[in-house]
Order: sequence, then C-alpha cells, then structure tokens
Amino acid sequence: MANITDVSRLANVSKATVSRVLSGSRGVREESRLAVLQAAEQLNFRPNATARSLATQATDCVGIILSPQLGNRLASMLPLLEGALARAGKNMLVRFADEAQQQQQAVDELLGGRCDGVLVLGTKQPLNPDPRLIQLDGVSDTGNLNLSYDLTFATESACRFLLGKGHRQLVLMLDDKLSPAGKSAIQGYQQALQQQSLPYNSQLVIDGTDNQQALLGLLNRYLPFTALVVQQDAQAADAMRLLREFNLHIPQDVSVISLEGSALASQLTPPLTCIEYPSERLAQESVRVLQAQLAQSLRPADEQQKFQGRLVVRESVVAR
Repeated sequence: MANITDVSRLANVSKATVSRVLSGSRGVREESRLAVLQAAEQLNFRPNATARSLATQATDCVGIILSPQLGNRLASMLPLLEGALARAGKNMLVRFADEAQQQQQAVDELLGGRCDGVLVLGTKQPLNPDPRLIQLDGVSDTGNLNLSYDLTFATESACRFLLGKGHRQLVLMLDDKLSPAGKSAIQGYQQALQQQSLPYNSQLVIDGTDNQQALLGLLNRYLPFTALVVQQDAQAADAMRLLREFNLHIPQDVSVISLEGSALASQLTPPLTCIEYPSERLAQESVRVLQAQLAQSLRPADEQQKFQGRLVVRESVVAR
C-alpha cells in the first residue's frame, strides 16, 4: 500500500509539500500541487483520516442539514452533494430540520466539533453568521454565504415562454407569497408581464400552501386563465388532477409549467414543461465554495451566487 513517502518521491517534492497539498493548505505552487495530486491518483493513495485529523485538527466531515419539505429536490440533491464531497475527500453527516430553531440547533451541534463546515439546504429564516456555514437556496438577507436558485429569472423565463405561446392570463402558484422566494418569483412574474405591457393582477398570484384549496378558490371565483405556473412539480401534479375534475384538459384548456423540474416532471401525464432546478451545479459549487471558505481563500465576489435553471419543453404547454 502506497504511503506519503511514495507520493513525495513520484511527485519529486518533499513530504511536507505532500501534506500541505492533501490538507488543502495554501502556499503551494500550482505545479507542485498538480504533481502531488497526479502522483496520489497514480498510486491510489488515500491518507489515513484519523492521523490527518489529529495533525490538522480537522474532521474531514461536512454536515448537511435538510428540510423534509424539500420533497423531490431532496431526492436529487442528497446524492449529488455526497458525490461532490467524496471527490473532495470529505465525509457527510446528515441532519433533518425544518423550523428555523431546529436548523440553528443542528448547525450549532455540527460545528461544535463534529464537522469542519455545514451546508444548509432550504432555510426559511436567517441563521447565525458563521464563516464555516453556507446556505443553499435559502434566504438572502443573511450574514452567511448564500448560493441559490435564481427564482426571479426562472419565473420570468417561464412566463415569457407562455406569453410567447399566446397565453395572456397566467396564474402563479407559490409555496408562500410573503417568503423571500415568493417575492423573488413575483418579481419575475411582474417583469414578464411588463415586457408585454400587460397589467398585473394580484388575484392571479395564489398561495399554494394548500394546493387544492388554493386552486379551488381560484376556480370558484371564475377568474379566466389559460396557463398555470407552479413552484414545485408536486403542485403541478395536484393541480392537473383537480383541473381534470373540473373537466379542464391539459394542455388544451390550461397549460402547466413548473419552476422545479425534478424526476417527477417527466412522469406526469402529460409530461411537465419546466425550468429545471440546477441541482448538480449547486451541489458542486457549494462544496467548492465551502472548501475555499475553510481555507480562507474566498474572494468577495464569491459571497452571493445565483444559479439559473434551463427550460425543458414537454407536452404540458401548447400555443393558444
């Protein structure tokens, strides 16, 4: 089995340089760093985690805090985060917490010696600032680093696509209209309407906390609409079922588009058009940024990042 001496010989550098590279320390020339990484890969060298932890006072473990309400997004993000962390030589410790107080308690526990850093997906309230903490797709008014889905861009893109298909009465169904995510989505909705010189009708923006009740209220008010934009694929599934009960056909009577784009989207009937959530890019970038933050090499420009989804066209939208 290869050891650090074998790596240093093959890379033609000192054992101290090998240690600095493998621990992520700064102050190593790029040429030497690449030589060490190539040698380690060639020799299939894996440093002893216990010895490295004792030497560096690092756990090589990253905490992941997830909200159970993430649903389909949880199923896609967790394996992607695990893969990105594994490639970075990190282990993963998962906690589930939904309420803000529970999330903060989980953060405090994990950063209390169990983990070097923490990634939190789906925060609803700001968490206490900590340089070892990154919030994913959470609130933006926080002192922590925040990587998020650009929901304004996604909503504007979805609405512009529908408007381009001739739709003029668009319903926007959100998890929570008053949340930061809800406000971002409404901003995108308004921008798309303004570009077409169409009026904004707040009655067509509904709170989908209770999907069925929200859509029933809309149908009972007899407000005409030809397209529905939903925040999550599960909301689309519920909406499609209810619309059919009212003898409305999808997409002939009502076109439907989602701002999530999970595996569920392609399984619905008809398959769901969506702005696909950038799960893979968020997972990879969150691990990269966390490593840079722990190494104190993060540039100010990296502090807040928004990731844009992509349009996936399927059969749930037709032109009017």
